[in-house]
Amino acid sequence: MALPSATDILNLSTDQVASFIAEQASSRTLSILMKDLNAQLLSADEAARAAAREAIERLGFPEYA
Repeated sequence: MALPSATDILNLSTDQVASFIAEQASSRTLSILMKDLNAQLLSADEAARAAAREAIERLGFPEYA
């Protein structure tokens, strides 16, 4: 299964965020997803960095952005 992208996360409605996190946690992919988003924060692509930062904040983890 492919990891959701930063864009996928940004397209979640506010009501969907909690269930998305629960789904990722139960499928044991939340830490992998967070690791991927954090790696994107180091990207040379400014748009990718910005999207990753926004996605992390959208998930409620701003201290990781």
